[in-house]
Amino acid sequence: MEISNKKKSNRVALLIVLSFAAGFGAATGAYFFILCEECFDPDGGETLGPEEKCEKSLTTCINATETTFNSTIASDIGHEKVKFLEKLVKKSIIQNALKDSNQKNKNMDEDIRNQINVMREKTWTTSINPTPFMMSIFGNDVADFLRENHVNHSEEFGDVVFGEHILTNIYGPNVAVSVITDNYLQSNDEWWQKAFHDPEHEPFARECEFDSSAQMFSEDLVISIFDEKGKLIGIMNSATPCNVTQDYLDADKSIQIVPEERFSDIGKHKIFVLQELMKDPAIQEALIRSNQEFLSFTDEELLELKEKKPWSKPEEAPTEFQLSIINNEVADILRDNLKIESDDYGELQFPEMILTNVKGITIASSDRTYNHVQFFEEWWIKAFENKVLVRECGYDRSIQMNSEDIIFQIFDKNDEFIGILNSASTCDVISDKPALFFGDSN
Repeated sequence: MEISNKKKSNRVALLIVLSFAAGFGAATGAYFFILCEECFDPDGGETLGPEEKCEKSLTTCINATETTFNSTIASDIGHEKVKFLEKLVKKSIIQNALKDSNQKNKNMDEDIRNQINVMREKTWTTSINPTPFMMSIFGNDVADFLRENHVNHSEEFGDVVFGEHILTNIYGPNVAVSVITDNYLQSNDEWWQKAFHDPEHEPFARECEFDSSAQMFSEDLVISIFDEKGKLIGIMNSATPCNVTQDYLDADKSIQIVPEERFSDIGKHKIFVLQELMKDPAIQEALIRSNQEFLSFTDEELLELKEKKPWSKPEEAPTEFQLSIINNEVADILRDNLKIESDDYGELQFPEMILTNVKGITIASSDRTYNHVQFFEEWWIKAFENKVLVRECGYDRSIQMNSEDIIFQIFDKNDEFIGILNSASTCDVISDKPALFFGDSN
């Protein structure tokens, strides 16, 4: 019944759009003609195909031969991601959805189809809240399937992560999206034009940049989709952490200090809230006790502890020692404050917290991490040298989400340094995002 109602709502939405197009055909046609006058044949000649329109210098078409992005997929995990996507788009749920969508578009008069796409694009890009039509693209069965394939495990690389999948038919509009995208009609975008005009080309990647809809820094992978006869039936764009291209292999991946002037107002508030939390007497006492226990440890002894102390990965069964780190009184306090209500900003989210002493030993964490001794980790070394550190938005594999980690030094009532807190945060701490970023959270 649910699927039937969904199909009915889609039909109703289409009828509404078609009725709108019929009632306001002249105005809409004029609007579209201004945008795309060469898409029509005023002399009554043959209908032009998409490639022929671009060849006639249509201003809304992009020259796919002049790409501004580095398309070379160079890393091993990049090739692994491509293999995964190529298998994914062969699944019947995707193939059938694209064939059905293409047939519906093909059966429609080209002028009407173009007018509808223009209207939907305008509504999609100007609506403050998702419309029922937008939700039909985001909430259909194919979109659910795409979301189920945001994270997949690989024996060699661990989690293979995607922040977003955008599936389009051969006419350019979204058929299904795993997150609400910035626009509906992708055929005006350079990546789509490149894949459409050169479908036999190998899958390619876009340069690393911040993807506002996926809320991550991404080197989008673009895949041409073919049916069982080798015919192009669609194109998919998948956002992925920036670890795909040669640029990534050559990039400086060290943690860069984000200056305070780049912090957003909510980011500054989050830092203040966490600093106040660290004044809890139970947290202060636990840090002081732990510091006394490890006071005499040398760097060599810390390295030996890191290598010899059993610490299984989060996907493996926890050891008793791990359970002691995540089930103590301080860990309970951290978990109780993963979500904090704020009068000014509503709910503040901190998906993960890791608390260490002055030697980098984790004394409590809200969940299992990948390490126990943080002393040798770059983030901890940077935090040891800076009172407050915020990491650029990157994928955090332990919590499987994008995070702008807030990391700062903790002091006792005598202003003595006693520990460091690393707290994951939604990506709203830094007000302006850089054009390129190759970092990553762990």
